[in-house]
Amino acid sequence: MASGLSGSTIKSWFQYRCERKTRYEIMDPTELASIPVAKDQREQPWATLGVVFEDRVVTRLAREIGVLRPAPGEQGLLERQAVAFLKGQGTATFAAQVNLRPRGKPAFLGGADIKLRRSFADLIQREVRSTGLHFTVIDIKATRAARAFHKTQVAFYAMLLRAMLAELGVDATVEPIGEIWRIPDDGDAEDDRWTSEEFVLKPYLRLVDDFCRTTLPAIADKVVARGRDETFFHVYFKCEQCSYLPHCIEAVGPNRSARTRDVSAVAGLSHEAKRTLLSIGIGTVAGLADLGAGVGRIDGAGWSLSRRADQLVSRAQALRDDIVRPGTEPQSFLMPPRSDAAIYLVADNDPVDDTLVTLGYRYVDASGAREHIEIMPTADHAAEANALVSVFGRLVADLEAIDAHNEAIGDPTDPASLYAHIFLYETTEGLAIQNAVKRHMEDPRVRMGLLHMVRLFPPDEVVPEPEFRGMQHLPATALRSVVEQLLSLPVTVSYDLRQVSAALQRAGLIAEAYSPSPDFERPFSSLLALDVSRHLREGRGHGPDAASIREDVTARLAASQSIADWLRIEHQRRVAASEPPMLRLNKQPFRLQASFNPLDAGDLNVLRAFELLENRAGLLDTMIQLARPTRVRRDAGHAIGPMRLINVSEKGRWAFLRFSIPREAEAANLSSGAFGLILSDGEPDMVLEPRLWSAMGCQIMDPWAGDPSNFLTVRMFRPTFNGQYFQEVKRRAGQDGWWLDQSFVDLNSAKADRFLTFLGAQVQP
Repeated sequence: MASGLSGSTIKSWFQYRCERKTRYEIMDPTELASIPVAKDQREQPWATLGVVFEDRVVTRLAREIGVLRPAPGEQGLLERQAVAFLKGQGTATFAAQVNLRPRGKPAFLGGADIKLRRSFADLIQREVRSTGLHFTVIDIKATRAARAFHKTQVAFYAMLLRAMLAELGVDATVEPIGEIWRIPDDGDAEDDRWTSEEFVLKPYLRLVDDFCRTTLPAIADKVVARGRDETFFHVYFKCEQCSYLPHCIEAVGPNRSARTRDVSAVAGLSHEAKRTLLSIGIGTVAGLADLGAGVGRIDGAGWSLSRRADQLVSRAQALRDDIVRPGTEPQSFLMPPRSDAAIYLVADNDPVDDTLVTLGYRYVDASGAREHIEIMPTADHAAEANALVSVFGRLVADLEAIDAHNEAIGDPTDPASLYAHIFLYETTEGLAIQNAVKRHMEDPRVRMGLLHMVRLFPPDEVVPEPEFRGMQHLPATALRSVVEQLLSLPVTVSYDLRQVSAALQRAGLIAEAYSPSPDFERPFSSLLALDVSRHLREGRGHGPDAASIREDVTARLAASQSIADWLRIEHQRRVAASEPPMLRLNKQPFRLQASFNPLDAGDLNVLRAFELLENRAGLLDTMIQLARPTRVRRDAGHAIGPMRLINVSEKGRWAFLRFSIPREAEAANLSSGAFGLILSDGEPDMVLEPRLWSAMGCQIMDPWAGDPSNFLTVRMFRPTFNGQYFQEVKRRAGQDGWWLDQSFVDLNSAKADRFLTFLGAQVQP
């Protein structure tokens, strides 16, 4: 079977690791059409953007230095021109679009029945030194960061270049350093400037060589014919940019019955888990649903399948029966049961320009809902700053009004006090907002907003005395995480607000789902697609306009509100029915930090705010981890348990507790040198109180000589061990319910704050 390998196929493999995609790419297009294999032939905006950016960069380079370029209309440099350049003829330092296809078969392809297609290197730099000719391979990418798969493509070009030089009999050196020319951090894709990222080729040469000698021949041997396809595939979020997605996604679509629907449709299933299932003859949704959670104990079950079997089976059963099922966890510590004032945010980021495209804000209280949406049709730096100020100015004003209301009441136990909380659907949106704020710290208005955000975290003195209840002040919730914990839904991916809200609406649980128009619909996400933002910003007129995008943001805000409202209503129903509560994040009525005055803040206060926010960000990340179920914390390597207490001995200042631990906990990322370890019964309602961490603090001891590997000893200060709180922990944990977790320790913030205070005192008049 005729086949061909190119640089784009190498990049594709290391980007997606998809056997089917690679097999299709090395096939002749006529063979694919005869099967047939559906392929999206539309112009891809990111590919077009890359070509345009490359042309701008090469044009500028040609203007400033000179580049040997193909004639207009030619796909690549003429062979005679390329050969002359490689032999050192002419004066050009750079050559663009050199076809690196030697006539003979390169040694690194081994005995595989693989031919080479044309592979055009974006740029090759030639230097004449005393040691002879030296060539550097350069690839131009319209990206903000050079990824590993970009570097493997450059390595492949370097291997081809070496083969061509040897074939031509040219004694030259291909430099061991490759280069990626990308969009500058302070630039955009519409410019002709670039930043050069250099990297050592050697590790990527090994990767490509190993792939070509071992993996590629096996892929090339896979039979692909009408009615028969032996290639392995797995449909998941990375497939969105693949042109073969229309062919593969049909196998996981809802139009198929559970008996014929590919198991890839189960949300959260990994490549490794699917391979394991296929090895025991399970390749469909119904097959996994019928098998039960025991699948995690089969021989050869990998980490993902063995740890998440019950969750994956539950999701497969939800897909099979097309119903919303209870999830594997009955409660969540990531969302409060009460929000008198709920704030919903939506943010879309353009990864090419690295700026926000949308920023949506909805405020909901007893009086109703109001919203404000900013659309940024250009990548203008000032426009993004103005949007941040506009939206977060409203956020700060609303929170200040709630703070004033609660201050006037003066009693957090008064039913009239107001509880406030911020909601996003996806954590990615929070990161987009965070990065946008970082880009505008030179703007005094944004710095003022930063200082206000610090006030979301009350100082220690207003945190109530320690009780066995959850952390009071997690300010925001990603609804997707809560839904994943509590529910198993008939969806292929929970990242997609469209699928999740539609499933809840079909079940009669919410009234309003996100139902995007075809222009906005994506298979794996509800965030704004790259082609939509590029059409808007490049003014091509081929995509939705700003008004349509605004309507889409409104629809996503409304759907997020519907999900949050239902979660609270369901929690209240369960409590009224004397069932276990569902939402367990306990919060106090909202108050702003009063000891930090953003209206009287100088540069040192801004530095202090940065330090405090970094501290709070680390604390919140730890809190989010600790809010997850014990099983999830253990599987992620952040906890050890459940442990069985074997004995306790008290010697000198220390109490030593010896435990037996399960085999699956031995790979945890906790060691004898770790700071901030806490010993408890593992329940989030205990470990989510930072002021209790010192009352549960301990250290892992080095293993006792002769102990088997499944024993662990920790030590605690005797006053801690005999203290009131730990004795309560000991009573609750009993003999078999012990867990060891990693809490948050910050050794620098207090020192930095003292130093900034010292500096502030020095500049006082």
